[in-house]
Amino acid sequence: MRIQIISALLGSVLLCSTAFALEPVDPQPATPLTFENPAYQKVVPAVAREMIKEGVVVIDVRNPIERITEGYIKGSVNVPLQTLRPGAKLTAAPDFNQKVLVHCRSGVRAENASKILVATGYKHVYNMYGILQWPYELENAPKN
Repeated sequence: MRIQIISALLGSVLLCSTAFALEPVDPQPATPLTFENPAYQKVVPAVAREMIKEGVVVIDVRNPIERITEGYIKGSVNVPLQTLRPGAKLTAAPDFNQKVLVHCRSGVRAENASKILVATGYKHVYNMYGILQWPYELENAPKN
């Protein structure tokens, strides 16, 4: 009887731990990304790179120290997550119909920022995960 209970509990734990789908990037974000809204999408780095070539506004929501120590995407605008306020338009994207590509280090803060941007009224917000998943060139990237 005891073994059956333990097996049932273990099965429940395993089922719960796989309840969230894995993201199509490596490494995975630190916590599952679960925000859903018609104005919000997640895009892989290859798609984000094409969007950047087309001139999309790129918002980096990391703090300025992270940009200095880890590097940044050329042309991105630093708007740290803690400075975003619901209802406040981005200076870099004053039109709510502009496409806005948001990133951080792993995708979690970018999702939180995306929630704020969607609540503010932005209609096309894209989470491109983070610098950890970005396989392309970064400005000011540290040399290994």
